[in-house]
Amino acid sequence: MSRPWWQRLVLRLPWLRTWRSRRERSLAERQHHLAEKRRLQAELEVLRAELQERSERGRSGAPADETAPFSLRPAPPPSGLLFSDWVRQQVEAEPYWFQRIELGPTVVTPGWSDPRTEKLPYFGLPGDLTGKRVLDIGCAEGFFSFEAERRGAREVVAIDSIPDSIRRFNICRAALGSGANAFLCSVYNLDPRTFGTFDLVLFYGVFYHLRHPQLALEKVLSVCTGTMLFQSFVEDHHAFRDEPAGVFHPHGLMSGTRHEVWDPTTFWVFNGAACKALIESAGFEDVEVGSSAPRPFVVRARSPVQAPGRPPDPATAPWS
Repeated sequence: MSRPWWQRLVLRLPWLRTWRSRRERSLAERQHHLAEKRRLQAELEVLRAELQERSERGRSGAPADETAPFSLRPAPPPSGLLFSDWVRQQVEAEPYWFQRIELGPTVVTPGWSDPRTEKLPYFGLPGDLTGKRVLDIGCAEGFFSFEAERRGAREVVAIDSIPDSIRRFNICRAALGSGANAFLCSVYNLDPRTFGTFDLVLFYGVFYHLRHPQLALEKVLSVCTGTMLFQSFVEDHHAFRDEPAGVFHPHGLMSGTRHEVWDPTTFWVFNGAACKALIESAGFEDVEVGSSAPRPFVVRARSPVQAPGRPPDPATAPWS
């Protein structure tokens, strides 16, 4: 059966065919993004349920479930296995590594990012952290936590919201003999009653992954009684170079070294002026840009309350 005359005419118009093709492709991409978002949300709900079950089991004194699909601790080394071989086995058993970290003379985590060369020279970490209490937000596998400890920090607390990151952190912690502690926690959960206060807060590479960036900065300020070092991905559009501006990506955007991976966790991308304004609005003082394009965008800011960092008071902690 032949098409009506008007449909045949429409299909002969090149610009309309191009418009229809682009519209169909856009709809297909949006459906893919929504499907991926639903899948990730479903996985997150499963993880939350498992964590809740483990928490309830721990409060009741019941033994841990050895068949659980993930663990925050690496598997213990079997008897008779050299420690270096155990470390290598644990590293090789992980399907993904973000940071490249040297764990010994012959063991290096196969991360696709090398923070020692790509970040450490630009992120403003002080050379001497003797006696400081340090918080590493979004610690991943812990490169900056271990580096702060190496530079003399008396205590390092690290947090990350991804269980696999905490497990990989603990592999590195065991291999390096580190005293840093990592907790499965969101930046929104920061509270001085729970975590105490810190001389130095490292807030690297997290800001653009947050739906509520201003709230996050206020939470960071609540536990910072010294200095915050802040780093974020920024885009300085020529039309808004000196005015605070940002773009919200509700379904994420393409990421990776070659923009080959879709990242559903990237929401807000601000320019440098907006990042500085948001930090000041949260209550930080002496906000200074340490580096910018073409290097990573890094800011140093001081808390209005300057005092030595202290651990939480057991008498007033939420669990007391």
